[in-house]
Amino acid sequence: MKSIAIFNNKGGVGKTTLSYHLAHALALEGKKTLILDLDPQCNFSIFSLDEKRIGKVWSEEDAFIEGFQSQVQQLTQANFKKISEKSRSMHFLLKPVEEGIDDLEHLPAPMQLAPQVYMVPGRLSLHTYEDKISSRWSDVFVGDPLALRTVSNIRRIAARYGQDLNFDVVLLDTSPSLGILNRVILSMADGFIVPCNPDLFSLYGVRNIGRSLEAWQNNFRVLDQVLPPSKKMDFPKKPVQFLGYTIYKAAKYSGQNEWDLATGHYN
Repeated sequence: MKSIAIFNNKGGVGKTTLSYHLAHALALEGKKTLILDLDPQCNFSIFSLDEKRIGKVWSEEDAFIEGFQSQVQQLTQANFKKISEKSRSMHFLLKPVEEGIDDLEHLPAPMQLAPQVYMVPGRLSLHTYEDKISSRWSDVFVGDPLALRTVSNIRRIAARYGQDLNFDVVLLDTSPSLGILNRVILSMADGFIVPCNPDLFSLYGVRNIGRSLEAWQNNFRVLDQVLPPSKKMDFPKKPVQFLGYTIYKAAKYSGQNEWDLATGHYN
């Protein structure tokens, strides 16, 4: 299984659109593909699912997002299993590590969007997991087990889906941010793609990503040096690879300013 992040720190460049169509293109090539919506704005989820369906997912897990461990303690094992086997959001999957408890024994079933295309929807509350990464980041360098679980959690979830359900590719849809959540997503992925517009801002944005990624990779090189092999089992064996960029800009045709062949002017 390979994990690929779709990232640009500039918004409105087609990250969600690229994730959606790349997943379907990979499926047509025979690759069973999973999309993890890791954008707290949930654009991929909103684009892919109707409001009732995603609203049902969120409402059923609201109490777990407020307090995962306390909610589990109020349920029988059978009732919790019934809830956790349904399609759940990314924050539901990340919440046990956020609260410092054991991982889910079984991952919830992903939603199927098309033949060979599946997704785990996002949730607006995902920013609280980013806060937890930030608060535990310094403890990663001393090998704290919970801090290491927090940083590697997204990669471990992707790997578990790949192993349990035979996914060939996991796409990681991200937010337009250079914050610590995306820092971890990119650094823990196998590769990443940058969608951008054909404009000056995108050009400088790609350069900015390169400088930021270099700084992040320096941190992970330090981790590689100070942590023993037993602490790095969930880390990627190689640094993330830049797989390339796409340039695309679409605008709805309004029917105005049509070229008149007879007069040689725009109407």
